[in-house]
Amino acid sequence: MRLDQEINDYLPPNGGIVSRIAPTPSGFLHAGNAYNFILTYLLTRSVSGILHLRIDDYDLSRYRREFVQNIFDVLEFLGLECDKGPTCTSDFEQNFSFKVRAKRYEDVLEKLDEIYICECSRTTKGAYKNGIYTKICKDKNLKFIKDKTAIRLSIDEDDELGKAVSAQMGDFVIYKKDFTPAYNLASVIDDEDMGVNLVVRGEDLLPCTLAQRYIAKMLKFNFSGATFIHHKLLLKDGKKLSKSSKSPPIDLGSNPQIYYKILANDLGLDIKSTDKISNLLYEFKLKNIAKNFLQSMS
Repeated sequence: MRLDQEINDYLPPNGGIVSRIAPTPSGFLHAGNAYNFILTYLLTRSVSGILHLRIDDYDLSRYRREFVQNIFDVLEFLGLECDKGPTCTSDFEQNFSFKVRAKRYEDVLEKLDEIYICECSRTTKGAYKNGIYTKICKDKNLKFIKDKTAIRLSIDEDDELGKAVSAQMGDFVIYKKDFTPAYNLASVIDDEDMGVNLVVRGEDLLPCTLAQRYIAKMLKFNFSGATFIHHKLLLKDGKKLSKSSKSPPIDLGSNPQIYYKILANDLGLDIKSTDKISNLLYEFKLKNIAKNFLQSMS
């Protein structure tokens, strides 16, 4: 199925679009990030939606200020403006870092009944089978000890969505050993608080989507009704681009048209529209790629 057809099939059926560009400051951004940013921007702007910039700094061990600055530099380079969110690195650190919302995450944690403490690591004997946690700590009634234990969510396998989550990742960690929220929990809470109803992400994050939909369902969040669009991954030598594999960073001295053209080709847009982001957006609207959503708003 072509990407434009998939978008038409899966945009939210009700209400206005609220989406986010949500990079992690764990490395310099690469072409795959640019692809995601541009697609999210076009989808949101084409229906006059609200676009947040949210920088997901949940992994403290990989956080670097220069990576945050790179996010702002890349957005400026691509000509993408957000409606809400931080405007610079210092603004982010003071007002938008996940650390300023620590109490919020802890309050939500208290609402989750089906949780247990886990002392396992990836090297614990018998803790994992085919990459799935074997629940060996579930009935131990352990107490949380910072830097030694984590908190897992016990998945209800009688629930249809729970079955899918269990098959993909089992009982997953929602609070890490340093007592900071894991990505899947923190992201759901932040999306709920922002009113996000459209998430655009790479197809490698399908397991995360299952986990986040499950958490939202358990918490009876409005986000449980959000729409997720999973786009293809950009590859180099047959492998996906990623920060951890040190993929080439976006060359800010080059021309952003390079990245516009990749998306235009995938969406079947006129290549002449890639001279400016405003023209690419106009072409995106002209082809009525988000028509299903526009009709639902009438």
